[in-house]
Amino acid sequence: MEAFNQLSIKSLRLLVAILEHGSFSEVARREGMSPSTVSRTIQQMEQLLQTQLLYRNTRAVVATEAGQLLGVHARRIMEQLEEAAEGLQEKESDPRGRVRINAPVVFGQRHIAPWLYQLSERFPHLQIELMQTDDFIDPLQDATDLLIRIGAMSDSTLQARTLAQQQFRLVASPAYLQRHGTPTDPQALSQHSCLVFKGFSGSQRWFFRQGDQAWQAYSFRGPLTGNNAETLTQAAIDGMGFALFPTWLVGEALHQGRLVSVLADYQVSNSLEPQTISAVYPNSRRLSKKVRTVIDFLVEKYGEPAYWDQGMA
Repeated sequence: MEAFNQLSIKSLRLLVAILEHGSFSEVARREGMSPSTVSRTIQQMEQLLQTQLLYRNTRAVVATEAGQLLGVHARRIMEQLEEAAEGLQEKESDPRGRVRINAPVVFGQRHIAPWLYQLSERFPHLQIELMQTDDFIDPLQDATDLLIRIGAMSDSTLQARTLAQQQFRLVASPAYLQRHGTPTDPQALSQHSCLVFKGFSGSQRWFFRQGDQAWQAYSFRGPLTGNNAETLTQAAIDGMGFALFPTWLVGEALHQGRLVSVLADYQVSNSLEPQTISAVYPNSRRLSKKVRTVIDFLVEKYGEPAYWDQGMA
């Protein structure tokens, strides 16, 4: 315990930064220090704790098991100090500081990136760090303030605020429908070209129902399957066949007439679970003013219903 009492906040902050960036030189550049100073600080920590915290090689710096454990607790300490600083600053009317956001790649491109300029103009003291990935992210482990996630929310360690309900449409281009006709029921799609998303769990099934009837699942094939929704959407716009995607992805093309909604009297989905677009943050973490400001801004801009759903039947 005596050794831990001698650790400085500065050394813990450097350890967290090294674990995030995997490089002494990158941390040194960001902190305005020399790489040798950063390395020496870590060596002093290791000598004090009598354990190795990092594996060093010419390409990267990787945490040992002890380094990972200390890094988890060091992050929490840094977050608590940051929250304390924010609590003192929140007496001011203007939110400020860095907000680390993680969002899905395509949704981030379509519905977060276009609003960043207005967000920065309205709140000039905010510093936005936007990371876009479709991989699973644990906000407690990855130093993320806010996740934008799409799907069914089930993790009880996270809190969420709904930004929009996810709605789906079965779509095709006017040119495709003119050439091949418009199906009148889901079964008829088996005679058409279907563009199906294929992820880690295999090709997606399409679900249809009318009114209060039970959902019916269908598996279709076509000239193109893939794991990139934008590619499949563009293929549908180009006339290759039918696609089933959320309205936040195909809404603009529907409004512009490049795609047409088909089987509009059916509810359609790629899952039996209700899905939302949500702003997610750890249940254990106090929601700071700067994060709340970003969430409120997105809620305002998206609207109710979301702007990509407005004007649709």
